[in-house]
Amino acid sequence: MLLLGCSGIPAGDSAQTVVAEDAPCQIVIEHLTLGDTPMPDLQKVADAVSAITLPKINCTVKIENIPISDHATRISLMSAQNDQLDIINTGRTVSLSEMVADGTLLPLDDLLTSHGSALLEKAGDLIKADMIDDHIYSVPANLYCGGNSGFLYNKDMADRYNIHLSETMSVEEIEAIAEALHQHGKYLLSQGDGSDNPILLGTFFPSVVPVGSSMYANGVSVFGDSGTDIINVFETEEYLAYCQLLRRWQQNGWLPADSLTSGLLVNQLFQNEEIFMTWLTSNPVEEALQAKNYGFQVDMFATTSQTPLRTNQVQEDGWGISSTSRNPEKAMEFLNLMYSNSEISNLLMNGIEGQEYQKVSDRIATYPDNVSADNIGYSRYFSVFGDFMDIYQWQPVTEDFYQDLKDFRDNITVSPLLGYTFDVSPVASEYAAVMRVLSEYLPPLECGMIVDVEGAVKNMNVLLSDAGINQIIEENQRQLDLWLADR
Repeated sequence: MLLLGCSGIPAGDSAQTVVAEDAPCQIVIEHLTLGDTPMPDLQKVADAVSAITLPKINCTVKIENIPISDHATRISLMSAQNDQLDIINTGRTVSLSEMVADGTLLPLDDLLTSHGSALLEKAGDLIKADMIDDHIYSVPANLYCGGNSGFLYNKDMADRYNIHLSETMSVEEIEAIAEALHQHGKYLLSQGDGSDNPILLGTFFPSVVPVGSSMYANGVSVFGDSGTDIINVFETEEYLAYCQLLRRWQQNGWLPADSLTSGLLVNQLFQNEEIFMTWLTSNPVEEALQAKNYGFQVDMFATTSQTPLRTNQVQEDGWGISSTSRNPEKAMEFLNLMYSNSEISNLLMNGIEGQEYQKVSDRIATYPDNVSADNIGYSRYFSVFGDFMDIYQWQPVTEDFYQDLKDFRDNITVSPLLGYTFDVSPVASEYAAVMRVLSEYLPPLECGMIVDVEGAVKNMNVLLSDAGINQIIEENQRQLDLWLADR
């Protein structure tokens, strides 16, 4: 009898070596990086994690670095070529609903019940946001997601140019900063390589709220978290004002003129100190995560006073088990262990003590002597591993972080639509047609490159109507009404 056990041999393969049932397997876990810069200590970190997982759950770990710019393509190739990639990031570059519709992910309901009890307990109500058609397809990577819309900025640059910021900034105050930076030859922000980003729209116009997941992926949005009427966001006054705002900023020289052609991601421009700030959700976790990623000091400010926890905020940062996983049960065992074992989470988040970091107190770390962000042997950029309550944080974060994090989660407000996700499969052809229109219009519009903004938005809406956006809205409304009726 052929005992596949945990061998990593796909079912149906013939002429494979017989492996004992209790032989350890290897779990391949995805690690999203900023670029393809080698990490000399990557294998050392994987070996250190494997030294823990082997006796506990009988598996070893391989960490596969994937530049975030290549992630969407990599996911597609993975499925087509049946490449082993057991644990993958969900929602980062491809929406959760798209990944489910494409067959990229396995349902996790039974796996969580049998092998993920600790993770399921820690996720709590957040798990509702990772359900598609009543099945769980992802688990929240960040157990403390949500927070206010805002920006991460270069504090050293602000100090250098005598720029003063408050905890909450208005558009008018941001524009004053942009002009001051312009005098020193620096840009305010960028849309990176020209890709559209609905997060920035919601940052400037917080009344625009996605229904279920990304408002751009669905082409729709609702106004206010208590609202239940779905509308076309591209026909709103807010969207037109948003595009006109970016056009004005482009004309004023506050945005890079080569956003559509530079090929650089926003994070790369920020790291190179070519732009002053980049958007993100303002909360204790993001502040801690960003503290060590750059060769300069960073800080944050918000553009909203309070933002309820929404489905899209949970879905944009998750872990799923790939449909090409060689052993889904073992992959779930690893996820469960990663969120309950501080040694594993600290290795994956921070590297090896004495090489990538040294502790300055019980749970606060800094770089060792002669080590910096420029020469560190292992770095975490986008992927989030484990429970932040178990993870060492980096100076200038203090031990107060852990109480702040607990208070943040205990006091966060929750959107009444948390848990609703739009299933695009009934309107898949319309969805594809709408996305083709958006891929043509949104990059130049949202990089401020279109002279006649109002005319371009009108033309885009005509094409969106022809492509079937109204059918998408009707289907989304139907699904939302059914979801609300079951509550």
